[in-house]
Amino acid sequence: MGLEDVVDAVDHVEGLLADGETGPVQDSLSWQREDADIQLGKACAMLGTCRQLREGTNNNVSIVELSFNAIERSFQFYLVEMTASESSDYHEHGAVYRDIANRGVFSDENIAGRVDSFRAEHRSRIYYDIDRPGRDLALGMHDLAEEVHSYIVAFADAQSRCSCG
Repeated sequence: MGLEDVVDAVDHVEGLLADGETGPVQDSLSWQREDADIQLGKACAMLGTCRQLREGTNNNVSIVELSFNAIERSFQFYLVEMTASESSDYHEHGAVYRDIANRGVFSDENIAGRVDSFRAEHRSRIYYDIDRPGRDLALGMHDLAEEVHSYIVAFADAQSRCSCG
């Protein structure tokens, strides 16, 4: 692959974005039009990808990253669904966690604060390859993301809209 191939690839993506012709929408997101449902669908899609990646043996970084994203999208779903917030209100990761904690979604267990604490400390270290997550952490993060997502969906009484099925 040479420079010309890179230029061609950038041109292609710019053309798709400019034309608005990006192709068929992902099945799990195609029916969603509401902001909250988009966040829910994205969380479900990320968790589905984690389930597939678990079958491999060397996907730890991807599983951890997708798990953090799925947790955050699940939180955003709840906040948009149950408050006057919009997804665009959350440009800073910590705000999502603070708002979830302030809403008492996890009672007084400080789940959002605890997850935000290790997210703030370890996510960028993993992302920038300072720390390398082992398989146990990757699987634990995915399990955590699944549990958080299931809890949030049930708490919002949105089981019928969740595509994790």
